[in-house]
Amino acid sequence: MSALCPTPQKHCQGSISQASKGLREGKKIHGTHEQAFQCYATYLMNTLGHKRIGSREFQGPDGIEVLTKKSRFGMHLRLGKGKRSMPRSGSGGIISS
Repeated sequence: MSALCPTPQKHCQGSISQASKGLREGKKIHGTHEQAFQCYATYLMNTLGHKRIGSREFQGPDGIEVLTKKSRFGMHLRLGKGKRSMPRSGSGGIISS
């Protein structure tokens, strides 16, 4: 199952894939939710200067950000018409702060 990465496109290591028009706007896709989680964690530490203080917790200048579980991170996608990725109903994995 694929996961849409919340990391800004220029900092994401994922791939650009065929997706519905609404999903293509500045986002990339990872093969697993764990890969999307690691990509965003790397972005927080290397680009924004956050410090990792736990498995899912990051200390930044504005407080602590807590990410959802790795297994639920990123928007859940399913294969749609023409092999385009589409949002799956009940998608989860939203970042909380």
